[in-house]
Amino acid sequence: MQQAIHFADPDIVNHSIPVPLYFQFSRYVEQKIKAKELLPGQLMPSEQELCEKLQVSRTVVRQAMADLEHKGLITKQSGKLSTIAYPIYKGSLMQDLRGFYEDAVLKGQKPTTRVLGLTVVPAEGQVAKALKLNEGDPVIMLNRLRFLDGEPAVLVVTYLPETKCPDLVGEDLANQSLYELLARKYGLVISQGYRTVEAIALDRADAKLFGLQPGSPSLLLKSVGLLEDGTPLEYYVAKHIGDRSQFHIYLVRDVRSSLLAGR
Repeated sequence: MQQAIHFADPDIVNHSIPVPLYFQFSRYVEQKIKAKELLPGQLMPSEQELCEKLQVSRTVVRQAMADLEHKGLITKQSGKLSTIAYPIYKGSLMQDLRGFYEDAVLKGQKPTTRVLGLTVVPAEGQVAKALKLNEGDPVIMLNRLRFLDGEPAVLVVTYLPETKCPDLVGEDLANQSLYELLARKYGLVISQGYRTVEAIALDRADAKLFGLQPGSPSLLLKSVGLLEDGTPLEYYVAKHIGDRSQFHIYLVRDVRSSLLAGR
């Protein structure tokens, strides 16, 4: 069984200064997490242990833990020890066509990428259908494992028609945004698209890349990105870790249609 974190520092909180004790401890843990001295998945001590270590009341400890949970720094589970939280990817299913890199940077997270494969393959099945190509037409296949703050977050395979970006296989896509490159080098900008999402269980190979057990929950996201004239440019299949991902949906009610239907 994994052991809880032991805080060895003698003066985590200072009882003689006019700063709330819960805030001192919360800030201490936050700084340790940012310095990578506390890592995702590690167990926090119990409330009783923290009370004894800090010489504070249970109320102070609960305030501190609530503050850490609110900031997304720990994960609390009923009846179990809290854990240092994994970075959570927050994306959008509608109204937002930013890529993973742009999305993460905008939210203050540090994205990194490991390119697992970049090659030209013949379009088949769903890929040919999504990109409106003939079976066998050449497409660029880009396979990437993407990280947030050093932790694996999403495994994504992207397909693009080779005729649209013929030299892409020679690019370093571990250290730059694909969308930014497509716009700068080829003048290609995705302006619309559609996405689907479903819950799946990770197979053995994908689970190993994430450092998880086979069968772990995942969110499967499929997306088709279109140019302004409606031509498909990108089709990707992404697998997000189930408990480290959050998607937002922006909904708009067509009031005029609702009123006409009610006549």
